[in-house]
Amino acid sequence: MVGASTVSAREVVAAHLERIDRVNPELNAIVTLRDRGETLADADRVDQAVRDGADVPLAGVPFTAKDVIAAAGLPLTAGSPVLKDFVPTQDATAVARLRAAGAILLGKTNCPEFAMFGYTKNSLFGETPNPLGPVTVGGSSGGEAASIASCCSALGLGGDFGGSLRWPAACTGTVAIRPTAGRVPLTGQLPAPTLTEPFRTTPDSMQGRLQVIGPIARTVDDVEVALHVIAGPDGIDPLTESVVLPWSREAHVRAVAVWEGPPDPGVRDDVRAVVRGAADALAHMGIEIHDEPPPALERGVTLYSELRDTDRLRDVRQLIEDHGDQVGEDVRQAVAAAEEADRTDPDPDRQALWDERDRLLAELLTHLDRFHVLLMPVATVPPFPLEQPVIVNGREQSTWDVLAPSRLISLFGVPAASVPFGASVDGLPINVQIVGRPFREDEVLAIAHKLTEVTT
Repeated sequence: MVGASTVSAREVVAAHLERIDRVNPELNAIVTLRDRGETLADADRVDQAVRDGADVPLAGVPFTAKDVIAAAGLPLTAGSPVLKDFVPTQDATAVARLRAAGAILLGKTNCPEFAMFGYTKNSLFGETPNPLGPVTVGGSSGGEAASIASCCSALGLGGDFGGSLRWPAACTGTVAIRPTAGRVPLTGQLPAPTLTEPFRTTPDSMQGRLQVIGPIARTVDDVEVALHVIAGPDGIDPLTESVVLPWSREAHVRAVAVWEGPPDPGVRDDVRAVVRGAADALAHMGIEIHDEPPPALERGVTLYSELRDTDRLRDVRQLIEDHGDQVGEDVRQAVAAAEEADRTDPDPDRQALWDERDRLLAELLTHLDRFHVLLMPVATVPPFPLEQPVIVNGREQSTWDVLAPSRLISLFGVPAASVPFGASVDGLPINVQIVGRPFREDEVLAIAHKLTEVTT
C-alpha cells in the first residue's frame, strides 16, 4: 500500500504504464494516454504528500476515465469524429476529486459513439475486445471494464444510463456500482447540449434525469472508497444532493428480495441459477430471503423503452447539430428514427409516462422499505460473441433485450451494484445485480461484500 509506505506511487504507476505498453496495443482499451512524464510527476507529488502526512485515501491508485468524462488537456471525443479535436481545459468534478485524493490519471478509455450502445466500438478508435475471450466486452463503459480486467488500471470512472457500467462489469467479472441519481455530480460529462464549460446534461431530458457517473474496479472495497471520494454536491450540477453516505460496515441488511428476471424477454437458465445461488449463499449467512419481487419491475422494462422513444435523443441531437454527416452509421440511424418520430408524433405525452414512472417508483420504494435490497440479474445472458445471435428460450434477443434488467433499474434512479458471483456453462463470468434504496449505497455494498466473501 502506498499510504503504508511499503511501495511508492511512482513504482505503482510505472508498473501500470509498463503493463499498458504490453497489453493495450492489442486490447485498445485506453485510447488516449497521458504524457508519461506528467503522469510520473503526479505520482512524485503524491509520494511527497504521503511523506508529509496528508490525507490521500487513494494515494498512488492509477485510474482511467471513460472518454465521455472530461480530463483537462486530454481530448474528449465520446468516440465520435465530431469531437475529435475537442480538448477540455478543466477536469470533470469526479476526475478532480479522485486526483485530489491521490489517484493518478493514466488516460481515457474507449466507448461507442456518444456512449449510446451496449458494445464498445466506434469509427474513431475501433473496437475494444474482451480480455477474457472472443465475447463482447459490453458497453458503453467497455473500455473501462477491459482496462480494469487486464490490470492496465486499478480504478475507473464510467457512466451508466441503461446499464453502461453494470453490463461491462458483468462481461469482465469486475465490480461496478451505479450510484443513486443525484449522488455524484455529472459536471464534465457528455452528452451535453453545448461544449461550453462547465458543461452539464440537460436536466429535463431522460439522460439528464437518469445518467450517473460511478466507479468500476476489481474489488468491492476499491469501488466503495472511490464512491466516497466522488460523492456530494459541487455547486455546479443542480441535481446533485447533499445526503450522507454511510460506510457499508455500518449497514445491517436483514432481508433480501429475489427476482430471477423478467419473463419477457426471458433470462437464460445459467444466469437464473447464479442469482439463485447468490440468494442461497446469503441465506446461509442468516439473511432472510424472500421470493417477492416488486410488481413494478415487469412494467418498468417496457416503460423505459417508451420514455426513450419520446425523449428523441435530445442531448445527442443538440450536440451534433450541423455535423450529422460525420457520425457513424449506428448514431445516424438512431437520430433518423428520432427525427421520423418527431414528424409522426410531434407532441408525445412525456409527462404521462413520467407520472407512471413515479407511481411505479413509489411501489418499488414501499417494497424496498420491507426488504431493503433486491437481488436480480444484470442482464438476460452472460457475455456473448457479437457475431452470433442471442437465443433465450427459443427466442432471439437484441442487445437492447439483453440489458432489460439493468435498464429498468436505471428508470427508478436507485443504486445498483454489479458483482461477480458465478460462471456460465461456457465458463464466462456472471455478475448479479444488487439493488437498494435511494442513497443507501451502503446497504448495496454490504451485500456485495458478503457475496465476495463466498467467491474469494
